Amino acid sequence: MDLKNVVVQDAHSTYHGREVDIRIEKGIIKSIAESKIKSASPKMLTPGLMDLSSHFNDPGAEYKEDLNTGLKTACEGGFTDVCILPNTLPVVDNRSTIEYVLAKGSQQVTSVHPLGALSKKLEGDSLAEILDLKESGAVAFTDGTAPIMNAELLLTALQYVQKFNGIVVSRPRDLSLSRGGQMNEGSVSTSLGLVGMSSLSEIVMIERDLSILSYTGGRLHIHGISTFESVALIAKAKRNGLAVTCDVILHQLCYSDDSLSSFDSCYKVDPPLRSNKDIKALKKGLKNGIIDAVSIDHLPQDTEVKNLEFDKAEFGMIGLQTAFSSLLDLISIELSLDILLEKLSNGPRHVLNLPIVKIEEGEFAKLTLLDTHLKWDYNQESNISKSINSPLLGHFLTGKSVGIINGEKSYFPS
Repeated sequence: MDLKNVVVQDAHSTYHGREVDIRIEKGIIKSIAESKIKSASPKMLTPGLMDLSSHFNDPGAEYKEDLNTGLKTACEGGFTDVCILPNTLPVVDNRSTIEYVLAKGSQQVTSVHPLGALSKKLEGDSLAEILDLKESGAVAFTDGTAPIMNAELLLTALQYVQKFNGIVVSRPRDLSLSRGGQMNEGSVSTSLGLVGMSSLSEIVMIERDLSILSYTGGRLHIHGISTFESVALIAKAKRNGLAVTCDVILHQLCYSDDSLSSFDSCYKVDPPLRSNKDIKALKKGLKNGIIDAVSIDHLPQDTEVKNLEFDKAEFGMIGLQTAFSSLLDLISIELSLDILLEKLSNGPRHVLNLPIVKIEEGEFAKLTLLDTHLKWDYNQESNISKSINSPLLGHFLTGKSVGIINGEKSYFPS
Protein backbone atom coordinates (compact mmCIF):
# COMPACT_ATOMS: atom_id res chain seq x y z
CA MET A 1 0.00 0.00 0.00
CA ASP A 2 1.28 3.46 -0.93
CA LEU A 3 0.32 6.79 0.61
CA LYS A 4 1.27 9.74 -1.57
CA ASN A 5 1.67 13.39 -0.56
CA VAL A 6 0.86 13.13 3.12
CA VAL A 7 2.07 15.60 5.73
CA VAL A 8 3.30 13.80 8.83
CA GLN A 9 1.72 15.13 12.04
CA ASP A 10 3.72 13.28 14.68
CA ALA A 11 5.96 15.03 17.19
CA HIS A 12 7.78 11.71 17.81
CA SER A 13 8.76 11.35 14.15
CA THR A 14 11.82 12.71 12.35
CA TYR A 15 9.43 13.42 9.45
CA HIS A 16 7.13 15.67 11.49
CA GLY A 17 5.72 18.47 9.34
CA ARG A 18 7.19 17.10 6.10
CA GLU A 19 5.27 16.05 2.97
CA VAL A 20 6.20 12.47 2.18
CA ASP A 21 5.32 9.29 0.29
CA ILE A 22 4.98 6.17 2.43
CA ARG A 23 4.99 2.50 1.49
CA ILE A 24 3.39 -0.05 3.83
CA GLU A 25 3.94 -3.79 3.47
CA LYS A 26 2.40 -6.48 5.67
CA GLY A 27 1.34 -3.91 8.23
CA ILE A 28 4.80 -2.36 8.59
CA ILE A 29 6.02 1.03 7.37
CA LYS A 30 8.53 -0.11 4.75
CA SER A 31 9.80 3.23 3.46
CA ILE A 32 9.31 6.99 3.83
CA ALA A 33 10.60 9.46 1.25
CA GLU A 34 10.15 13.14 0.55
CA SER A 35 7.42 13.72 -2.05
CA LYS A 36 9.07 14.74 -5.31
CA ILE A 37 5.95 16.48 -6.58
CA LYS A 38 4.22 18.54 -3.92
CA SER A 39 0.42 18.62 -3.58
CA ALA A 40 -1.62 21.81 -3.34
CA SER A 41 -3.78 20.18 -0.67
CA PRO A 42 -1.95 17.27 0.99
CA LYS A 43 -3.71 15.06 3.50
CA MET A 44 -2.47 14.85 7.09
CA LEU A 45 -1.13 11.58 8.51
CA THR A 46 -1.12 11.03 12.28
CA PRO A 47 -0.58 8.15 14.68
CA GLY A 48 -3.90 6.30 14.92
CA LEU A 49 -6.47 8.11 17.03
CA MET A 50 -7.49 6.37 20.26
CA ASP A 51 -10.43 6.89 22.61
CA LEU A 52 -10.19 6.05 26.31
CA SER A 53 -13.90 5.81 27.04
CA SER A 54 -16.81 4.73 24.84
CA HIS A 55 -20.13 3.04 25.56
CA PHE A 56 -21.16 0.37 23.03
CA ASN A 57 -23.93 -1.20 25.16
CA ASP A 58 -23.08 -4.70 23.94
CA PRO A 59 -24.23 -7.02 25.39
CA GLY A 60 -27.55 -5.85 26.80
CA ALA A 61 -28.72 -2.68 25.04
CA GLU A 62 -27.77 -3.28 21.40
CA TYR A 63 -30.75 -1.20 20.21
CA LYS A 64 -28.69 1.90 21.19
CA GLU A 65 -25.36 0.68 19.83
CA ASP A 66 -23.54 -2.62 19.46
CA LEU A 67 -19.91 -3.57 19.01
CA ASN A 68 -20.22 -3.68 15.21
CA THR A 69 -21.87 -0.27 14.77
CA GLY A 70 -19.77 1.27 17.54
CA LEU A 71 -16.50 0.15 15.99
CA LYS A 72 -17.67 1.17 12.51
CA THR A 73 -18.56 4.61 13.89
CA ALA A 74 -15.10 4.85 15.45
CA CYS A 75 -13.51 3.72 12.20
CA GLU A 76 -15.40 6.38 10.23
CA GLY A 77 -14.17 8.95 12.74
CA GLY A 78 -10.52 7.94 12.27
CA PHE A 79 -9.99 5.86 15.41
CA THR A 80 -7.71 2.84 15.17
CA ASP A 81 -8.32 1.98 18.84
CA VAL A 82 -11.22 2.35 21.26
CA CYS A 83 -11.57 1.46 24.95
CA ILE A 84 -15.07 0.42 25.95
CA LEU A 85 -16.65 0.61 29.38
CA PRO A 86 -17.92 -2.40 31.34
CA ASN A 87 -21.43 -0.99 31.91
CA THR A 88 -23.24 -3.72 29.98
CA LEU A 89 -25.72 -6.53 30.73
CA PRO A 90 -24.10 -8.76 31.78
CA VAL A 91 -21.33 -6.63 33.23
CA VAL A 92 -17.78 -7.10 31.90
CA ASP A 93 -16.55 -8.54 35.19
CA ASN A 94 -15.38 -12.02 34.19
CA ARG A 95 -13.29 -13.84 31.59
CA SER A 96 -16.22 -14.87 29.38
CA THR A 97 -17.50 -11.31 28.87
CA ILE A 98 -13.99 -10.06 28.03
CA GLU A 99 -13.63 -12.89 25.50
CA TYR A 100 -17.05 -12.04 24.02
CA VAL A 101 -16.04 -8.40 23.47
CA LEU A 102 -12.67 -9.28 21.94
CA ALA A 103 -14.10 -11.99 19.68
CA LYS A 104 -16.96 -9.85 18.38
CA GLY A 105 -14.64 -6.92 17.74
CA SER A 106 -11.86 -8.92 16.11
CA GLN A 107 -13.19 -8.64 12.56
CA GLN A 108 -13.33 -4.84 12.54
CA VAL A 109 -10.55 -2.51 11.40
CA THR A 110 -10.66 -0.55 14.67
CA SER A 111 -9.21 -2.47 17.62
CA VAL A 112 -11.29 -2.79 20.78
CA HIS A 113 -9.73 -2.61 24.26
CA PRO A 114 -12.11 -3.66 27.05
CA LEU A 115 -12.02 -1.93 30.42
CA GLY A 116 -12.79 -4.51 33.08
CA ALA A 117 -15.19 -3.90 35.96
CA LEU A 118 -13.50 -2.87 39.20
CA SER A 119 -16.24 -4.32 41.38
CA LYS A 120 -18.44 -7.38 40.96
CA LYS A 121 -21.54 -6.47 38.94
CA LEU A 122 -20.49 -2.81 39.32
CA GLU A 123 -22.16 -2.82 42.73
CA GLY A 124 -19.20 -1.12 44.44
CA ASP A 125 -18.91 -3.65 47.26
CA SER A 126 -16.16 -6.17 46.47
CA LEU A 127 -13.41 -6.44 43.88
CA ALA A 128 -14.11 -8.26 40.64
CA GLU A 129 -11.69 -10.99 39.53
CA ILE A 130 -9.20 -8.34 38.43
CA LEU A 131 -6.23 -10.60 37.71
CA ASP A 132 -8.41 -12.91 35.62
CA LEU A 133 -9.74 -9.90 33.70
CA LYS A 134 -6.19 -8.65 33.13
CA GLU A 135 -5.06 -12.01 31.77
CA SER A 136 -8.13 -12.11 29.49
CA GLY A 137 -7.33 -8.73 27.92
CA ALA A 138 -8.66 -5.91 30.12
CA VAL A 139 -6.39 -2.85 29.84
CA ALA A 140 -7.59 -1.09 33.02
CA PHE A 141 -10.28 -1.36 35.70
CA THR A 142 -13.24 0.91 36.37
CA ASP A 143 -16.86 0.93 37.39
CA GLY A 144 -17.47 3.09 34.34
CA THR A 145 -20.35 5.51 34.76
CA ALA A 146 -20.64 4.54 38.44
CA PRO A 147 -18.34 6.52 40.76
CA ILE A 148 -16.31 4.49 43.26
CA MET A 149 -18.14 5.66 46.37
CA ASN A 150 -16.60 2.95 48.57
CA ALA A 151 -13.24 4.34 49.72
CA GLU A 152 -12.11 0.97 51.04
CA LEU A 153 -12.74 -0.59 47.63
CA LEU A 154 -10.56 2.02 45.93
CA LEU A 155 -7.81 1.54 48.51
CA THR A 156 -7.85 -2.25 48.06
CA ALA A 157 -7.91 -1.95 44.26
CA LEU A 158 -4.92 0.41 44.14
CA GLN A 159 -2.94 -1.97 46.32
CA TYR A 160 -3.94 -5.05 44.35
CA VAL A 161 -3.17 -3.76 40.85
CA GLN A 162 0.42 -3.02 41.85
CA LYS A 163 1.09 -6.76 41.47
CA PHE A 164 0.99 -6.33 37.68
CA ASN A 165 1.36 -2.53 37.24
CA GLY A 166 -2.36 -2.21 36.55
CA ILE A 167 -4.43 0.96 36.34
CA VAL A 168 -7.54 1.95 38.27
CA VAL A 169 -9.85 4.42 36.52
CA SER A 170 -11.97 6.71 38.68
CA ARG A 171 -14.99 8.79 37.70
CA PRO A 172 -14.91 11.73 40.14
CA ARG A 173 -18.42 12.39 41.35
CA ASP A 174 -19.77 12.27 44.89
CA LEU A 175 -23.38 11.19 44.39
CA SER A 176 -24.47 12.68 47.70
CA LEU A 177 -23.43 16.14 46.48
CA SER A 178 -24.98 15.92 43.01
CA ARG A 179 -28.25 14.08 43.62
CA GLY A 180 -31.01 15.27 41.26
CA GLY A 181 -28.65 17.58 39.34
CA GLN A 182 -29.41 18.25 35.68
CA MET A 183 -26.61 20.63 34.67
CA ASN A 184 -23.75 22.69 36.08
CA GLU A 185 -24.66 24.61 39.21
CA GLY A 186 -24.30 28.32 38.51
CA SER A 187 -26.02 31.39 37.17
CA VAL A 188 -27.28 29.57 34.06
CA SER A 189 -28.94 26.76 36.04
CA THR A 190 -30.55 29.37 38.29
CA SER A 191 -31.91 31.34 35.33
CA LEU A 192 -33.27 28.16 33.71
CA GLY A 193 -34.81 26.87 36.92
CA LEU A 194 -32.90 23.57 36.79
CA VAL A 195 -31.27 21.72 39.68
CA GLY A 196 -27.51 22.20 39.45
CA MET A 197 -24.67 19.70 39.86
CA SER A 198 -22.07 21.36 42.05
CA SER A 199 -18.42 21.27 41.04
CA LEU A 200 -17.85 20.34 44.69
CA SER A 201 -19.03 16.79 43.96
CA GLU A 202 -16.05 16.39 41.60
CA ILE A 203 -13.52 18.24 43.73
CA VAL A 204 -14.30 16.26 46.90
CA MET A 205 -13.89 12.93 45.09
CA ILE A 206 -10.60 13.93 43.49
CA GLU A 207 -9.25 15.08 46.87
CA ARG A 208 -10.30 11.75 48.39
CA ASP A 209 -8.90 9.66 45.55
CA LEU A 210 -5.55 11.46 45.61
CA SER A 211 -5.30 11.07 49.38
CA ILE A 212 -5.85 7.33 49.06
CA LEU A 213 -3.34 7.14 46.19
CA SER A 214 -0.69 8.92 48.29
CA TYR A 215 -1.23 6.27 50.99
CA THR A 216 -1.33 3.15 48.81
CA GLY A 217 0.85 3.95 45.84
CA GLY A 218 -0.20 2.40 42.54
CA ARG A 219 -1.52 4.03 39.39
CA LEU A 220 -4.74 6.02 39.15
CA HIS A 221 -6.39 7.56 36.11
CA ILE A 222 -9.11 10.15 36.69
CA HIS A 223 -11.59 10.21 33.83
CA GLY A 224 -13.48 13.26 32.65
CA ILE A 225 -12.32 16.15 34.83
CA SER A 226 -14.36 19.27 34.22
CA THR A 227 -13.47 22.03 36.70
CA PHE A 228 -10.59 24.46 37.14
CA GLU A 229 -10.14 23.23 40.74
CA SER A 230 -9.66 19.67 39.44
CA VAL A 231 -6.83 20.80 37.17
CA ALA A 232 -5.10 22.48 40.12
CA LEU A 233 -5.47 19.42 42.37
CA ILE A 234 -4.01 17.06 39.79
CA ALA A 235 -1.19 19.47 38.98
CA LYS A 236 -0.21 19.51 42.67
CA ALA A 237 -0.43 15.70 42.88
CA LYS A 238 1.89 15.32 39.89
CA ARG A 239 4.37 17.76 41.39
CA ASN A 240 4.33 15.62 44.52
CA GLY A 241 5.25 12.56 42.50
CA LEU A 242 1.94 10.67 42.55
CA ALA A 243 1.34 8.28 39.63
CA VAL A 244 -1.87 9.96 38.50
CA THR A 245 -3.11 10.74 35.00
CA CYS A 246 -6.33 12.33 33.81
CA ASP A 247 -8.36 13.12 30.72
CA VAL A 248 -10.95 15.66 29.67
CA ILE A 249 -13.95 14.79 27.50
CA LEU A 250 -13.93 16.55 24.13
CA HIS A 251 -17.37 18.11 24.43
CA GLN A 252 -16.32 19.70 27.73
CA LEU A 253 -13.88 21.80 25.70
CA CYS A 254 -16.37 22.65 22.94
CA TYR A 255 -19.47 23.76 24.85
CA SER A 256 -20.23 25.65 28.06
CA ASP A 257 -23.35 25.56 30.22
CA ASP A 258 -24.65 28.48 28.13
CA SER A 259 -25.46 25.87 25.46
CA LEU A 260 -28.30 24.56 27.61
CA SER A 261 -30.35 27.75 27.35
CA SER A 262 -32.32 26.09 24.51
CA PHE A 263 -33.11 23.06 26.74
CA ASP A 264 -31.67 20.79 24.04
CA SER A 265 -31.13 17.45 25.79
CA CYS A 266 -28.23 16.61 23.45
CA TYR A 267 -26.20 18.94 25.69
CA LYS A 268 -27.24 17.07 28.84
CA VAL A 269 -24.10 15.16 29.79
CA ASP A 270 -22.35 13.90 32.92
CA PRO A 271 -20.12 15.52 34.05
CA PRO A 272 -22.17 18.56 33.03
CA LEU A 273 -20.96 21.24 30.68
CA ARG A 274 -19.24 23.77 32.93
CA SER A 275 -18.49 27.51 32.84
CA ASN A 276 -16.18 29.35 30.46
CA LYS A 277 -13.77 29.79 33.38
CA ASP A 278 -13.54 26.00 33.70
CA ILE A 279 -13.07 25.55 29.95
CA LYS A 280 -10.19 28.04 29.96
CA ALA A 281 -8.47 26.11 32.77
CA LEU A 282 -9.00 22.76 31.01
CA LYS A 283 -7.41 24.09 27.82
CA LYS A 284 -4.47 25.44 29.79
CA GLY A 285 -4.15 22.04 31.49
CA LEU A 286 -3.90 20.37 28.10
CA LYS A 287 -1.27 22.81 26.91
CA ASN A 288 0.99 22.48 29.95
CA GLY A 289 0.69 18.69 30.19
CA ILE A 290 -1.36 18.37 33.36
CA ILE A 291 -4.17 16.73 31.37
CA ASP A 292 -2.79 13.66 29.63
CA ALA A 293 -5.48 12.85 27.09
CA VAL A 294 -8.73 13.87 25.42
CA SER A 295 -11.52 11.29 25.49
CA ILE A 296 -14.81 11.15 23.58
CA ASP A 297 -17.17 9.43 26.06
CA HIS A 298 -19.39 8.32 23.15
CA LEU A 299 -22.69 7.50 24.90
CA PRO A 300 -25.56 6.54 22.58
CA GLN A 301 -29.13 7.03 23.76
CA ASP A 302 -32.34 6.20 21.90
CA THR A 303 -34.96 8.88 21.25
CA GLU A 304 -37.36 7.39 23.82
CA VAL A 305 -35.07 8.41 26.68
CA LYS A 306 -33.48 11.48 25.09
CA ASN A 307 -36.34 13.37 23.43
CA LEU A 308 -38.09 14.16 26.69
CA GLU A 309 -38.48 17.16 28.96
CA PHE A 310 -34.96 18.18 29.96
CA ASP A 311 -35.16 17.02 33.57
CA LYS A 312 -36.44 13.58 32.50
CA ALA A 313 -33.99 12.99 29.62
CA GLU A 314 -31.01 10.68 30.04
CA PHE A 315 -27.42 11.97 30.05
CA GLY A 316 -25.09 11.40 27.11
CA MET A 317 -23.80 12.52 23.72
CA ILE A 318 -22.30 10.62 20.78
CA GLY A 319 -19.10 11.96 19.24
CA LEU A 320 -16.74 9.40 17.71
CA GLN A 321 -17.64 10.16 14.10
CA THR A 322 -17.41 13.95 14.47
CA ALA A 323 -14.41 14.13 16.83
CA PHE A 324 -11.91 15.52 14.33
CA SER A 325 -14.27 18.28 13.17
CA SER A 326 -14.79 19.30 16.80
CA LEU A 327 -11.06 19.16 17.42
CA LEU A 328 -10.35 21.58 14.56
CA ASP A 329 -12.75 24.11 16.09
CA LEU A 330 -10.57 24.20 19.21
CA ILE A 331 -7.36 25.30 17.48
CA SER A 332 -6.22 28.64 18.88
CA ILE A 333 -3.18 30.49 20.16
CA GLU A 334 -3.60 28.52 23.39
CA LEU A 335 -4.14 25.09 21.79
CA SER A 336 -2.24 23.97 18.71
CA LEU A 337 -3.26 21.11 16.42
CA ASP A 338 -0.05 19.33 17.49
CA ILE A 339 -1.18 19.24 21.12
CA LEU A 340 -4.77 18.26 20.36
CA LEU A 341 -3.85 15.37 18.07
CA GLU A 342 -1.22 14.11 20.52
CA LYS A 343 -3.83 14.06 23.31
CA LEU A 344 -6.20 12.04 21.10
CA SER A 345 -3.62 9.56 19.78
CA ASN A 346 -0.54 8.78 21.84
CA GLY A 347 -1.87 10.50 24.96
CA PRO A 348 -4.30 7.63 25.68
CA ARG A 349 -1.58 5.08 24.92
CA HIS A 350 0.68 6.76 27.46
CA VAL A 351 -2.10 6.58 30.06
CA LEU A 352 -2.57 2.84 29.48
CA ASN A 353 1.13 1.96 29.10
CA LEU A 354 0.56 0.84 25.51
CA PRO A 355 3.29 1.19 22.86
CA ILE A 356 3.60 4.71 21.45
CA VAL A 357 2.89 4.87 17.71
CA LYS A 358 5.65 6.47 15.61
CA ILE A 359 5.59 7.28 11.92
CA GLU A 360 9.02 5.88 11.13
CA GLU A 361 10.42 3.18 8.87
CA GLY A 362 10.14 -0.26 10.44
CA GLU A 363 7.31 0.72 12.78
CA PHE A 364 3.90 -0.97 12.94
CA ALA A 365 1.43 0.94 10.77
CA LYS A 366 -1.32 2.25 13.03
CA LEU A 367 -2.26 5.45 11.21
CA THR A 368 -5.07 7.93 10.61
CA LEU A 369 -5.38 9.96 7.40
CA LEU A 370 -7.13 13.31 7.84
CA ASP A 371 -8.46 16.01 5.52
CA THR A 372 -8.58 19.32 7.34
CA HIS A 373 -10.52 21.08 4.55
CA LEU A 374 -13.15 18.50 3.61
CA LYS A 375 -16.70 19.78 4.15
CA TRP A 376 -19.37 17.18 4.79
CA ASP A 377 -23.00 16.92 5.79
CA TYR A 378 -23.53 15.15 9.09
CA ASN A 379 -27.10 13.92 8.86
CA GLN A 380 -29.12 10.80 9.65
CA GLU A 381 -27.99 9.20 6.39
CA SER A 382 -24.25 9.78 6.95
CA ASN A 383 -24.44 9.00 10.69
CA ILE A 384 -23.05 5.51 11.33
CA SER A 385 -24.15 5.13 14.95
CA LYS A 386 -27.53 3.61 15.78
CA SER A 387 -28.23 6.69 17.92
CA ILE A 388 -28.62 10.34 16.95
CA ASN A 389 -28.02 12.21 20.23
CA SER A 390 -25.53 14.73 18.88
CA PRO A 391 -25.99 18.52 18.71
CA LEU A 392 -24.01 18.45 15.44
CA LEU A 393 -26.54 16.31 13.58
CA GLY A 394 -28.02 18.28 10.66
CA HIS A 395 -24.96 20.54 10.27
CA PHE A 396 -22.24 20.87 7.66
CA LEU A 397 -18.86 20.20 9.27
CA THR A 398 -15.27 20.85 8.21
CA GLY A 399 -12.55 18.25 8.64
CA LYS A 400 -12.87 14.50 8.41
CA SER A 401 -10.95 11.25 8.59
CA VAL A 402 -10.46 9.85 5.10
CA GLY A 403 -8.94 6.54 6.12
CA ILE A 404 -7.23 4.45 8.76
CA ILE A 405 -4.58 1.74 8.61
CA ASN A 406 -4.29 -0.73 11.46
CA GLY A 407 -1.56 -3.21 10.59
CA GLU A 408 -2.76 -5.29 7.65
CA LYS A 409 -6.31 -3.95 7.99
CA SER A 410 -7.40 -0.67 6.47
CA TYR A 411 -10.49 1.39 5.73
CA PHE A 412 -10.89 4.20 3.21
CA PRO A 413 -14.46 5.56 2.84
CA SER A 414 -15.75 5.84 -0.69
